[in-house]
Amino acid sequence: MENTVLVVEDNEINRELLVTILEGTYNVLEADNGKKALDILWKLKNKVSAVITDLIMPEMDGFQFLEEYSSSPELSTIPVIVSTSQSDSESEVKCLGYGAWDFIKKPYNAEIIRFRVKNVIERSELYVLRKLRYQEQFDTLTGIYIQNMFVHQTKKMLKENPDIEFMLLHFDIYQFQVYNSVFGRREGDKLICHIADMLRELEKHIKPVTYCRIEADVFGICMPRKDGEFIQRLMDEFQKDLKAYQRDYNILSNLGVFYIEDREASVPAMIDHAKLASKECKGSYIQNYYIYTEQMGKSIEEAQAIVNDMEQAMKEEQFVLYLQPKYSLADYRLKGAEVLIRWVTPDKGMVSPGKFIPVFEKNGLIMKLDYYVWEQSCRLIRSWLDRGIKPFPVSVNISRVSMYNPRMVEEIHELTLKYDVPAELFQLELTESAYTDNPEAIKRAMRQLQEYGHTILMDDFGSGYSSLNTLKDISVDVLKLDMKFMAASGSENQKRSESIVANVIRLAKDLDLPVIAEGVEEKEQVEFLSSVGCEYVQGYYFAKPMPVKEYETLAFQVESVFR
Repeated sequence: MENTVLVVEDNEINRELLVTILEGTYNVLEADNGKKALDILWKLKNKVSAVITDLIMPEMDGFQFLEEYSSSPELSTIPVIVSTSQSDSESEVKCLGYGAWDFIKKPYNAEIIRFRVKNVIERSELYVLRKLRYQEQFDTLTGIYIQNMFVHQTKKMLKENPDIEFMLLHFDIYQFQVYNSVFGRREGDKLICHIADMLRELEKHIKPVTYCRIEADVFGICMPRKDGEFIQRLMDEFQKDLKAYQRDYNILSNLGVFYIEDREASVPAMIDHAKLASKECKGSYIQNYYIYTEQMGKSIEEAQAIVNDMEQAMKEEQFVLYLQPKYSLADYRLKGAEVLIRWVTPDKGMVSPGKFIPVFEKNGLIMKLDYYVWEQSCRLIRSWLDRGIKPFPVSVNISRVSMYNPRMVEEIHELTLKYDVPAELFQLELTESAYTDNPEAIKRAMRQLQEYGHTILMDDFGSGYSSLNTLKDISVDVLKLDMKFMAASGSENQKRSESIVANVIRLAKDLDLPVIAEGVEEKEQVEFLSSVGCEYVQGYYFAKPMPVKEYETLAFQVESVFR
């Protein structure tokens, strides 16, 4: 295959001379400045074998061209020869610093030019070949094995040591992205290299062993099987080392352990099992390693089965709306409801929300489910209006994940327009903890939704650590007070709990915010909430979540008074 050489020269006579010298041996492309040369390289980077560039050119000179070229890993493997009449060492040093491979002097010597072009092309092919071979085996940042090579070497180690029992470890840093944000990408890379050095040090004391960088801050290790006491000592040593490395940040590491029983099993599957175990200790300051158990495997299989069934379940409308009534404490009359979702399968019956909601939150499918619930709720309200019923408002939940959807506000607004649903009947609930994830974006979204006429409820107020600060920063219309933290009647902390609740309700009144106490299950709680001025309640004491038909009977066909 004929090699292609790009000639970059603004002087037409010099450019034609270089083309004449090279054509016949090479396919020659031309550009009269660095900008055009870069455009050609980006289009034909896999076809250009070498570049000859002048230094003094209009629009983008040779130095600027070299600077752009050297900053791109894709372009910098193409050899560049600098053509110049300048003989000062300062220019040469600058060109070499930008990655120039060689120089040719003006006036041109045809034989020298042909040799130098031939040499850089041959050198580059050897360089690329060596680089590719290296990258097939080693991580370019740390110099230790990549996962594919680790898999190969681990299989070999297991085969060569049949009398030794082994374990596979999955090691990573908790919230490594936060470390990168605090100290910068370069420092993050240095930390990764330091961990690789820790593994090299480990190899001096434990044999046989294999290790690799799987991705980002994740490392795999295979070593002789050890008990929990040894593993904890190993983690203590790692933590001690990391603390000494960065005293200004508490680096938390996690370790998942998989004891290898079947050495013929797939090594990537072993890595997955160890990874699953490592997730059990994410963010824990107490337990920083976990050993894989069969139950973990069953949990992941169950989660995957749930994901696999979701699309079909939506098509068949297996996800069913339930409503939990909200009552006024002034007259015990029904005033609205919260929409909840239940999954009713044709073969397994009811699937608990506690099973499928966390799975959907983890993989992002919760956004689809949110939209499904919003649309079904709009259809339900529309059906009531079409029947001549003046319904109570219903509130729907917005998951934390949906808050990262840039079209969330538009989607909600479009649904209310599509079904011609008055915004005041379609209220929106967001948990307090979600407000701390992305406060600026949430402020904007909530403001827009309020401008469209929606009522915003802050759900689970009081369950977080920054409740008052959140209330200060974000405009909401209603507080839903979480009663789970309130001590049971007769307990030693009952008075303290009641004092906290009373003060929160008093604060809400000062801010002209109605309060709905949720999770109300006892008569004593109702009496207490009524005495401190709470306006609304929701909970099992009044009504459990119920199917739509049952709610309609309660709300529209009989007098809606709690008895």
